[in-house]
Amino acid sequence: MLWNSIGCLIYQACQWAMTVAVVVFSSGYDNSGVLAFAMAVGNIYYPLATYNMRTIQVSDVHDEYSSEEYVGFRIVTVILGFIPMLVYLIATASSAALVISTVFWLLFKADESFCCVFYAIEQKAMRMDYIGISQAVRGICSVIAFSAALALCDNINIAIIAVAFVCVSVTLLYDYRKANALASARPRIACARILELLKRYLPAVITLVCYGAVVSVARQQFEVLRGAGALGMYAAVATPTVLVQVAASYLYNPLLGGIAQRWSDRDLAAFLRGIGSVFVAILVVAAAGVLASELFGEPVLTFVYGESIRGSVYLLTPALIATAVTTMFAFMFDVLIVMRSLRAALVANASALLISIVASRPMIEALDANGITCTVIAAFGVGLVICFGAFTWQVRNARPATVGGDAA
Repeated sequence: MLWNSIGCLIYQACQWAMTVAVVVFSSGYDNSGVLAFAMAVGNIYYPLATYNMRTIQVSDVHDEYSSEEYVGFRIVTVILGFIPMLVYLIATASSAALVISTVFWLLFKADESFCCVFYAIEQKAMRMDYIGISQAVRGICSVIAFSAALALCDNINIAIIAVAFVCVSVTLLYDYRKANALASARPRIACARILELLKRYLPAVITLVCYGAVVSVARQQFEVLRGAGALGMYAAVATPTVLVQVAASYLYNPLLGGIAQRWSDRDLAAFLRGIGSVFVAILVVAAAGVLASELFGEPVLTFVYGESIRGSVYLLTPALIATAVTTMFAFMFDVLIVMRSLRAALVANASALLISIVASRPMIEALDANGITCTVIAAFGVGLVICFGAFTWQVRNARPATVGGDAA
């Protein structure tokens, strides 16, 4: 768990470092806005490519599907996920150049999505040190490749391609070999099993698409209203808050297997204790982040970006609060998926997305960049209430364990 947490934090820190590098090695904030847009679209593609299967794969305590079938299924979903994203890009992007840059970013996200199936194999085998090493290496290599390409070529597309190249290399040379040593990672594509997985877990992928789209919709609406430069300014301030989210999520992700086993055994006391402990950890991490923001946010951001960012520092603390709400919501719908309450998780995320679609424009018009943050808080706050309601119903009506099936 320690290896995993450290490695994944390094990776996320390097992702943030890319948003710094794109400002440092570019003139103005336009490239930063392009990268922020591409990242937002990538957050929608990622659940399509993974089909939200990591939680399902790790919590598959009865081995209903083999590791080979999970790998084969991931190949299919990574390819199929590109189709709706291309349609979405053509419909929403404000320029052809933005479409091209985002497609290159999706190539990088395709690799990130694929290696996640290897991470699930390693997590089930209790070898999350492999995950941490992989994340640290790909994070460091990607930010070096991105910065070098941008500095030498002054081209955001070449920089993104460089990131994709180094990450694919890590996947092939390290992740596949380590996962294959623990369980067979050779892909098995059986049409009947693929169709079964596609049908059975469709609610799970729609759930995660809705989850990723909540923030993306708000950011894209802001880009339409205020332009890529303004979005780049917001992203420069808000992106570091993701470190708080991943710090909390990496505390609970290694515990999902144990939580799934306790639910499968209907050991409700231990199940509830584990969930309560995670919520306490999320609140502690969020409080530490807010405190650090108030004490060090302005000097750190102005040191990194220069005086041009000072007028936007006020966005940091509200963004951290939004991140805390997002993390609690993400954990709760992961718990619902562990409980195989897929429809309840879908309702919660669809409701959050609907609020984002309806509220983002008026929020942005009223509060400018903080409108993004307030939209996220409102959307995921409502979703969190729905998750708690479904969770409470599930626990109160818990029955003796059965293999498979959707409990609600």
